[in-house]
Amino acid sequence: MKTDGEIWENFKEGDKSALSFIYFQHFHPMFQYGVKFKDDPEFIKDCIQDVFFKLIKAGKNLGPTNNIRFYLFKSLKTTIFKKIEKERRMEEIGKDLKFEAFFSLEEEITEKENATVREKSLSLALKSLSDRQREVIYLRYECGMGYSQIGDLMHLKDDSVRKLVFRAIKALREIIEGQSGFSVLFVLQFSSKYVF
Repeated sequence: MKTDGEIWENFKEGDKSALSFIYFQHFHPMFQYGVKFKDDPEFIKDCIQDVFFKLIKAGKNLGPTNNIRFYLFKSLKTTIFKKIEKERRMEEIGKDLKFEAFFSLEEEITEKENATVREKSLSLALKSLSDRQREVIYLRYECGMGYSQIGDLMHLKDDSVRKLVFRAIKALREIIEGQSGFSVLFVLQFSSKYVF
């Protein structure tokens, strides 16, 4: 199987199958990421189309990447910001970019009528985090991005990202322990996917 870097180079050279692969492989994750900033599906779909239009237009002039999803997330976030700036005054942008993350675990909890007390505690704890904490936890543990990639997306230094992640985890621990009396170990093991 080809690496992201190889697929990207094929795309840059005009390989239509590489373009199709990238589009269908990453459209849904891009959409899920985009609607967390602006809950307007059509707006986000337009932004994604703009991203791919610009990529196709740039072609061989694009730089290399070994992580296509990160590259697309970064491009999408930039596109969303620019489009919102055109629609509204700068003072209103903060309201429109409220990060409303719904984690996979939260969705599972919502679907289960008989969610355990531990799951309910975690769901409440995640909802009580600040927007930036929710975004950094989402990117780190739901999307599996590294600190430098998150820093690039959120315009933060690597050290600041680490501190933000640490504080978010600490807040989760305090909330969960305060609500239910569960040990800190619960926070560290609340899902096999989320390894802190």
